[in-house]
Amino acid sequence: MDSIASTGELVSEDVAQLLPPDITLQAVAWAAVVLALALVVDRASNKIVERSIEHSNGTKHASATAKKLTSYLIYSVAFIVILGVFGVPPSALGTAVGLIGLGISFALREMIANFISGLMIMINRPFKIGDQIAAEDEAGTVEDIRVRATDIKTFDGRKVIVPNSKLYNETVVNNTGYEKRRFDVVVGISYDDNIQKARDLARETLDDAETVESEPEPQILTDELGGSSVDLRLRGWTDTGRASVVKASSEVTQLVKEKFDREGIDIPYPIRTVYMEE
Repeated sequence: MDSIASTGELVSEDVAQLLPPDITLQAVAWAAVVLALALVVDRASNKIVERSIEHSNGTKHASATAKKLTSYLIYSVAFIVILGVFGVPPSALGTAVGLIGLGISFALREMIANFISGLMIMINRPFKIGDQIAAEDEAGTVEDIRVRATDIKTFDGRKVIVPNSKLYNETVVNNTGYEKRRFDVVVGISYDDNIQKARDLARETLDDAETVESEPEPQILTDELGGSSVDLRLRGWTDTGRASVVKASSEVTQLVKEKFDREGIDIPYPIRTVYMEE
């Protein structure tokens, strides 16, 4: 037993010789305890945050972001405590942290602005993952809302990364913010045709279209007296998704053309009359 104890003492002495003179084995042990405690607190806080966000009907993305923030806070505190264990004076530590924070705030002000904007987007929810928005001259579906930026998949299959400060401080159009969305189809008829008859046929078209909602009520407007036609504007409502709007516009355009052809309503070509001097 004495030999085992002496061997342990020799190992401890060897390890101590490898450490800097100001760092003792006791300090290393306390630092390991602080790190282990931070790990336990982090796991417990993750569970608490997740349950709290689920209770408030928050999204999985908001839960993941909140857990990251709490982890950053917990390990930052643990790092400061470990520095104190190793003998760094609190006054010097506070001054260093303050100067570092000031320098970082100036150097990373854009990132900080995006970070705060990302939090405000998650809290206020002007849009969420899956919404179809238009911003920064691009339109598409929101795929991910991260701390710094938001990922948008455009309708032609491109990935656009927009900083959160742009989305929060500038105009964003949320095309799926409401359940229904209006679409317009313009069709021209000849000046010789009966306008009221064409309006009635157009109304039948909107009533017959499967993709057009009955409420709000569709509208038929005499829109413009064009150069070669009287233009009628057909207004209907459908689901908010872009695919639904495109499908509804296509269906109404095809149906109104077929109805006008059967009833003898002419959809004229543009006509220009040119006078030539002899």
